[in-house]
Amino acid sequence: MKKVLLLAVVLILSLTLSISAHPPGEVEMSFNTENNMLEVTITHNSNNISDHYVNNVTVRLNDDQNIEHSFITQTDQDVQYLHYMIPGAKSGDTITLTAECSKFGSREKEITVE
Repeated sequence: MKKVLLLAVVLILSLTLSISAHPPGEVEMSFNTENNMLEVTITHNSNNISDHYVNNVTVRLNDDQNIEHSFITQTDQDVQYLHYMIPGAKSGDTITLTAECSKFGSREKEITVE
């Protein structure tokens, strides 16, 4: 009986965590070839941005890691806005961004420089 009760408590706690924690939502990226600037908007809703936020972003140019950026909060309760300069990016190159949540999951987006 104690094992069943313990299992039920663990199950309820894990469901509570999964409801409150979610990976970043949509990732929007655009690259300006005139100034080599990558503009990023990551949708990630949170009621407590000091505890549940986009905590890490990795940017790769043609599969080589260029940028790793860690955070302790996010821009606001709905999104994380970012700007990165990526010198040397040229037409046909691939830029891949991975955004990680401080609680659960990640989201990846890839664009081709035009």
